[in-house]
Amino acid sequence: MDTGARRCRGRRTDAVRNRAGILSAAQEMFVEQGLEAPLDEIARRAGVGNATLYRHFPGRDALLAEVVERIAVIAADAAEEVAVQEGDPFVALSHFVQTVARERLAALCCLSEELVRVRPELAQQKDRLVHSAQLLLTRAQQTGQVRTDVSLEEIIVAVAQLSRPMPGVSWSATDQFSPRLLQLYLDGLIASDPV
Repeated sequence: MDTGARRCRGRRTDAVRNRAGILSAAQEMFVEQGLEAPLDEIARRAGVGNATLYRHFPGRDALLAEVVERIAVIAADAAEEVAVQEGDPFVALSHFVQTVARERLAALCCLSEELVRVRPELAQQKDRLVHSAQLLLTRAQQTGQVRTDVSLEEIIVAVAQLSRPMPGVSWSATDQFSPRLLQLYLDGLIASDPV
């Protein structure tokens, strides 16, 4: 293989790594600071320059749409996968909740009607996520493991709140105690009178 081909492959690898780093940093910052998180700060946190960020994402909406779609796809995949692999409905729901918390589900709250209008695939992924997650919850409720007065929307709000940093608390500290808080919340959903 010639030197030019190796250099080209190295640049592609760097580009893929940079893009992933930008998305990860943006995910955290949109949850921490909302939609107005400074793009310069996202680039800094990702370890790239502003030009690199704008080369991958021409503006805030493009970056936000990519972050939201990425989370929705990962979360929907997780719901579908755990539904097939885990026979215990409550354990399946718990695994799903912990997975979406690690993926910063709260960033999905940034999904605006304007973004959906511009990128209809976002609505498709969101619908897929909601459908898959609702099946997990319904199955756990039908077996009598989870209270029937709990809605998917309530679970999503709780996950978003319990898995985001409090003011002045880092993501790493939050990631340490968030799984336990989420499990305590999930344990509170267990039906007292099984069917």
